[in-house]
Amino acid sequence: MKSKSLLLSVAAISLSCVHWAAQAGSAVFYITEDGSVAEGVSVDVNGKRQLVDAQGFTRFELDAGSYSAELSQYGTFIGEAEFSIDSQSDTSDVFVEILGGEAIAEEVSSDTTNGVISGQLSSRETGGSVSGARVSVVGTDIGAMTNDDGSFSFELPRGEYEITIAHPSYERKTLSGVYAIPGVPVSISPEVGMSGSGVIEEVVAVGTYIPDSATSQERDSSAVLDSIGAEQMSQFGDSSAASALKRVAGVSVVGGQFAVVRGLQGRYISSTLNGGLMPSTDPMKRDVPLDLFPASVLGSISIQKSFTPNLPGDTTGGVIMMATKDLPDGPTQKISATLGMNTRTTGSDVAYYDGGSTDFLGIDDGGRDIPASILNVSEDGQTKVLYVENSDQGFCNDFGLNCVFPEKSINIAKDFDHNYKISDASARPEIGFSYLKGNLIATSYGDIGYYGAIQYKDKWTARHDAEINDFGVVGSYERTKRSIDTTGYFVVGFEDEKMVLNSKTILLRKTDNTVKVANERDDDEGIEEDRITLQWVERQFLAQHFLGEYYFDTNNWIDWRINLGQSRRDEPDRRSYAYRNDLFISSDSERRYSELVENSLDLGLDYTHEYMLNSTTLMTFKIGAMASEKDREVNLVRTEIEVIPGAGVDLTLPVEDITSDENIQSGSVRMQTKTTNTDSYTATDSINALYTSLGIDFGSIQFMGGVRSENSEQILSYPNDDESVDNVLESSNLMPMLSGTFRATEDLQFRAAISQTISRPGITERSESRQYDPETDEEIIGAPDLEISTIDNLDVRAEYYFSESESISLAWFNKLITAPIERTIPDGSGSAANGVTFRNEDSATISGLELDFSKDLISIRDVVFSSSGNISLIDAEVVLSEGSARFEGQDTRRLQGQSEVLGNFRFGLEDELSGQSLNILVNHSGDRIAAASRSSAPEFEEARTVIDLVYRWDTGDYLEVKAKLGNLTDSPVEYTRDNKITEKYFEGTNFNLSLSYEF
Repeated sequence: MKSKSLLLSVAAISLSCVHWAAQAGSAVFYITEDGSVAEGVSVDVNGKRQLVDAQGFTRFELDAGSYSAELSQYGTFIGEAEFSIDSQSDTSDVFVEILGGEAIAEEVSSDTTNGVISGQLSSRETGGSVSGARVSVVGTDIGAMTNDDGSFSFELPRGEYEITIAHPSYERKTLSGVYAIPGVPVSISPEVGMSGSGVIEEVVAVGTYIPDSATSQERDSSAVLDSIGAEQMSQFGDSSAASALKRVAGVSVVGGQFAVVRGLQGRYISSTLNGGLMPSTDPMKRDVPLDLFPASVLGSISIQKSFTPNLPGDTTGGVIMMATKDLPDGPTQKISATLGMNTRTTGSDVAYYDGGSTDFLGIDDGGRDIPASILNVSEDGQTKVLYVENSDQGFCNDFGLNCVFPEKSINIAKDFDHNYKISDASARPEIGFSYLKGNLIATSYGDIGYYGAIQYKDKWTARHDAEINDFGVVGSYERTKRSIDTTGYFVVGFEDEKMVLNSKTILLRKTDNTVKVANERDDDEGIEEDRITLQWVERQFLAQHFLGEYYFDTNNWIDWRINLGQSRRDEPDRRSYAYRNDLFISSDSERRYSELVENSLDLGLDYTHEYMLNSTTLMTFKIGAMASEKDREVNLVRTEIEVIPGAGVDLTLPVEDITSDENIQSGSVRMQTKTTNTDSYTATDSINALYTSLGIDFGSIQFMGGVRSENSEQILSYPNDDESVDNVLESSNLMPMLSGTFRATEDLQFRAAISQTISRPGITERSESRQYDPETDEEIIGAPDLEISTIDNLDVRAEYYFSESESISLAWFNKLITAPIERTIPDGSGSAANGVTFRNEDSATISGLELDFSKDLISIRDVVFSSSGNISLIDAEVVLSEGSARFEGQDTRRLQGQSEVLGNFRFGLEDELSGQSLNILVNHSGDRIAAASRSSAPEFEEARTVIDLVYRWDTGDYLEVKAKLGNLTDSPVEYTRDNKITEKYFEGTNFNLSLSYEF
């Protein structure tokens, strides 16, 4: 078998040499500077100018004859190269080395000796070297494994080759147009992005110099991140930022949307996209819904858990830093298709209703718009409609009242779409497709590139066998959701030796069409209630980001950004109604029309200076400024079905019969507004900051200190309430930090950090507008007097590195929060006691341990078995204020949303030669408080373990196959109070198959 492979290799190499010789009249230039590939060099032959590629090569097709080539670097002439092409040797190899700014050229004789191709493989994220990767020559059995410092080397006959790079923890990479030149050592420096072996710990370096390995990169760090690369998200089958983040140590995801980091919910977490703060698309939450960001546009996601001055001041639990994809390395074009099913949902009969003709696009066709006829007589829905009889016309005229007479009343009611009927529909399989295209073009001025992507996904989900048993109310419900996701992304950029410029345009849309049918029974009160909700929500994020870097020299540079964004949440015609003991309850019916638009502007500028104090000590100084302003406008109109008492309407009939043309025509049924003066509001949220930091690296000891000055102002106004005054919250905060790292040995290091941060209340939490939780439909009652919380943070961490890609770490953290904001019980009685509100509690303490590891277990031939995982143990206690303690019946409890135990485990194997991989992913979240309860124990979301299985096959022939089994055990979602189940439902096991073809 080996002899056959050897014969194939010899044949392939011979054919490549014949292929080289067959292309008559060519000249290949290989250009280096100081032993490395030269940058910014162009070659001009006969008036045709070409820039050398990333490997240092450029090639010309020429007729036989003698030539003189002019060489320039960054537009400056540096020398000439003489060469010739004749009938005996139709290919000329020209080696150029730049010394002291002058090009020295040599035409290489074409002899029978082999050429040497060598290089060093590095990580795109850390800049450190990558060991244990297989570097192979396509079409042959020739290859090499990278050493501990990432180096590799092999000999090849003269010719042009394609080289592939495979590593279990990184993306597969292919290099085309690599030439072997006799007698000339060709050096290449490829980079690979993260993939494969779970979450890889990454660092923020104090300096920009590249150390010899990732181990030294981490040794020189000032802060710790957990980072996930685009290739890694692809390998694990992650569809969005939310699904990727749940594998990070100390992180859980609530409701498939919102991250909880180290026991802290969204108010203690900030999110950035391409370096800038983002507007939110959910008025109920301060944090950003992460399911809105598909993996197809994300280049990386990182969570930094310790505060540094360049981060937002409310980075207590961590900052989620998302970056969209940058320019490609070269031409790329890919089309992908996905087909999915769910063992419980797909093909089953689920609750549904007929909507608009364009629902499949996630766009309402206008059928859900509120009729203009009712807006015209109610001051745009803000006042009640004044219905009168014809006999009152004179009275209305005398007092200038905008009265509505019976005929107009009938027309108003008829203008509404009275489609309330729930029917059974067969849930369809998940379908999706995406297309991307990009290129990087080398010119004499620099590299110009572009990348674009579009994506569409249609997915049905449902809650099955859902049960409710809480406070004497027993019942069941069915909830179906059809989600339509559409994405558009385009980036164009320019890069030369001095600057980097990028323009990124982002359009993300997610539409959820939800139907919920609930049947509940209260035996103590003798009430049986059926409640139906039809909800259509469109969420959209549109952004234009301009990003740049400019290098004055190797020690001084600036980074800048101008991020424009607009988020929109449109909820047209949310219909809810109820039957109590089989009778339609008019006062419980509601048709809600709401729209939230938030415009944002985020500006940032950072200046960095590096200076070597001596041969071993590096100083890094940074100063920066940022300004962020968000302007929000919320318009909300509520209407209800008003049945005239004594009109003889049969309230046991279905609602579509109650609102029949006959009842409307007779005046027995009409539509009425029920909007309050504070339902609509405007808000401005602005933050301005100045910050500076100084880092000094002495070698075995490193220190970093800094401070951030942050001023903020939050203003809420109610344009429809004449008696209200603007609600203003202003603050000025100074937030210091200090960190240190001690490197005990080459592989062992310890670090510690202390800092002070803050937590601001969200706009909705201070708003007097009536809002409702989209999941529970509970009323959310704002607290205008909320104050800003302050937090003292302490982090300690020990790390040991087995190799460049293998490590184990143990971290301990402690946080003391003054005046923490918690979701709690409103102060009231009767109906005023329902719902939830927010309150500044006395204090809170959070401490925890995090263990994180990554290890290659065994390697057999080209198959690598590896494992990674993490476990977090967290204790969080809040001391309740007097009001909360009185309502909840206890003085202390756990923080809401915090799990005491979090764990992730991955076991994988990868065949580097065939490009196949298989990963088993286990995610565990311990129980956490879902809601506080009046005079009783809180309601808990019970612990849950989810197991996924992901297979990937990169055929190497442009085709990639991925398959994922999600929630293999179909573990139920359960909520409990006093160890009794209050709610339970199943979601089913998902199977997804996707095919990607790269042109």
